[in-house]
Order: sequence, then structure tokens, then C-alpha cells
Amino acid sequence: MAQYKRIEFEDISKSPALSTCTDLASSSTGTTIVHVTNEFFAPATNMINPAAPIHCPGRFVDTGAWMDGWESQRHNPKYDWAVLKLGFPGSFRGFDIDTHYFTGNQAPFASVEGAYVPEGDVLADNVKWTEILPKVELPPSCHNVFELAEETGVYTHLRLNNIPDGGIARFRAYGSVKPIWGDNKDEIIDLAFLGNGAKAVECSNSHYTPGSNILLPGRGGNMGDGWETKRSRTPGHVDYVTIRLGAKGHLFKAEIDTSHYCGNFPNKVKLEATNFDGEVPSADAQWVSLIEPSSVGPNSIFYFDLPQTDKVFTHAKLTIIPDGGCKRIRLYGVREGGAIPKLPIERPNIHTLDITNVYGAK
Repeated sequence: MAQYKRIEFEDISKSPALSTCTDLASSSTGTTIVHVTNEFFAPATNMINPAAPIHCPGRFVDTGAWMDGWESQRHNPKYDWAVLKLGFPGSFRGFDIDTHYFTGNQAPFASVEGAYVPEGDVLADNVKWTEILPKVELPPSCHNVFELAEETGVYTHLRLNNIPDGGIARFRAYGSVKPIWGDNKDEIIDLAFLGNGAKAVECSNSHYTPGSNILLPGRGGNMGDGWETKRSRTPGHVDYVTIRLGAKGHLFKAEIDTSHYCGNFPNKVKLEATNFDGEVPSADAQWVSLIEPSSVGPNSIFYFDLPQTDKVFTHAKLTIIPDGGCKRIRLYGVREGGAIPKLPIERPNIHTLDITNVYGAK
């Protein structure tokens, strides 16, 4: 049986295991619900909404009270379950099975299983499901955060068991993307893309939205799915995000996207990179300048051809001067061992790059 401990929601940021993890169950990463046994009162897709659940007392729909979560009907003699196809394969260190605003109709218990099915039908009888969080109790209307003692294996699908029935507001699965790499190391890819295994390991300020958002797929819909810091009043202030690249590699071109930031974009941006063995570069890490402080503007995309293309890097640091908002960063290059192409490279097709690691399972 998997070992775990329950921790307070407020302690996630202090947890060495969870603090740098990504919610791989979020629809913002491309995760979808591919099967659910029952969603009579409220659909399971609500659980993977990246926004926090909301409460609308007095609002009713045809089936009863409107609830911002997944809610199945009563009296299940066994239990209900929902299968999530992850946007990207990953391993896990913890979960939050959030029951907010389900005050007497929450699922009293839940468990989580994982399966690795990169191709084929995940509902087939021969698919092996592995328990990664055993049956746990869910009190009403609260976060229920469980930190695993060890990192799990790699899975493409999760099954959340709702025991025996009831409501779950949100399901967060904290882990790390484990990309399925092809054999061609010469392929130009986005080494700062979540789907290629990149991770935000440090962020100076996430007052409005987290720095990890700049690694997400697509362009997003509004300022809520980018990174935005609070206003600074101190001369010389800067904010930054440190990114562990998806793989060690050479960097050729940077793309800085300020889409939707029309009055709160940074005055300038700066980009540095380093080669460091650990997850988070130490204070004495040697940073190489790739973009000197450069002006950007509102609601647009800015491209920079990078120097030092012969060097190999593991981490990059985006600094915004003095503060503001940034939607995405893309760092195009090749993995270590790949051939350096004729430079400068053309602007890659980001939509193609965004689906590099999509797999075909149902």
C-alpha cells in the first residue's frame, strides 16, 4: 500500500515534495475526462477546472442545487469513478481532493489509481491499474491534501474513485511531466514547454497568478492564465521565474508573449541561463546572459535570437523589470547531442510544438 500523509493546503508551498510540482490534472494542461460512471447532479469536467470552486447558494437547475464540482447520484451499492486522460504523461507526489461547498453531500471517501496506456483503450480489461493513493476520508467543504512518501511511476491516465458516491469540487494531481521523447535529437523543440518536461522551480512573486503558467500550452484566454506579479514601489526591483528546462540542451531563439497584458506588461525583460546539476540552481550558479534588458510592449509576441548557441544549459531565468505580467515564454533549441542548425532559425510553428508529446490513447 502506498504511504502518504495528510498536510494542510497552506503547507504545499513549504513542502519539498510538492512545492515545485505541477497540477497535471488541470484542463489547462490538456487533461480531459474520458469516462465517468455517473454525473447526475454535476459533471466531472468541473473537477479539472484550474479555477477555484465557487458557491452559488439558492441557484438551482433541473436536477437540484447547482454545484461547482462533480456530483453523482445517491445510493450507489459499489462506488463511482472517473478516468482522466492526462495532457502529458507524468509521475506524482501528491493530490488535493477538494470538497469545498459540499457540506453534507461530499464523497465520504476516495482513492486514486494510475495506468500507463500511451496507445489503445484505457477501459480494456487487460489494462493494469495501480493504486497510488489508498482509500482516504474526505471531510466536507475543505481541501484534502495528501503527500506521497515516494514519487510514483509514470502514468498517462488517472482514475479517481468516489466512494461510494457524492461530490468532489476539484481534483489536483501534483507531479512532474515525463515526456515521451522521439529518437531525433536534431528536432527543434521548445525546451521551456511544460509538455516537454520543463518546470518552474523558483518564482520571486506570484501575487496574482503563478509563474508556472508561462510554461503552459497554447496562448490562454485572459490574464488569469499567465504570470502576473504585484506592483513594486522599490527602486531597482525585479521579479523572476527560474525554469528547469525539459532537457539539457542548446537554445537558439526565445519568444516572449505578453498577450492580454495591455496596461501591465513589463517595461523590460532579461533572460539568463545556466548549467546546474540540481533542481534549483544554487546562489553561486554561473548565469550566462542571453537577452540583455530589452523593451517589450502590450499584448504582443516578441522574438529574440540568442547568443551562446554552442553552450548547453539546464535552466533559464526570465526576469521582468520591474514587475508586471507575461503570458508565455518559449525557448526553442535542441536537446544535448542534437546538431546545431543554420542560424538564425526561422520562427517555429508553436501549435505543432505544443502537440509534440500527445499520445493516442483514449
